[in-house]
Amino acid sequence: MDRPDDVVTAEPKRANFPEAFRRAIGEETLKPGASASRIAREHDLNVNMVFKWRQRYRKEMEAIAARITGPDDAGTALLPVNIIDAPSPPRSEPSTTPSASCEVEVEVGKRRVRIRGVSLDFAERFLRDCLK
Repeated sequence: MDRPDDVVTAEPKRANFPEAFRRAIGEETLKPGASASRIAREHDLNVNMVFKWRQRYRKEMEAIAARITGPDDAGTALLPVNIIDAPSPPRSEPSTTPSASCEVEVEVGKRRVRIRGVSLDFAERFLRDCLK
């Protein structure tokens, strides 16, 4: 009745990784230049599992950001602005029409946009269009 070939063996249990480990892997995949495949190989993990952990980590971070900013602030953000008083160069000939020009500099992360020598009206329209 109990023959050796009738023995049923249980499936090996799947690994149950701690939530802190999953978050750490998800965060690691979001670093600049990171490769989910390489990270999965380094930790001896299935790449599909790493992709799921990354997606879950992103959703958690978005939910936290939404709680911090609140529902009224969704889609709006403050940008740092530096106001620079730059002296205008001396003119050899006096101008007959006073043309007001300004310099606009906007910095977001590692990117910087600087516009010089534009009229105040153009600068105002440009900033309004950018902030829509």
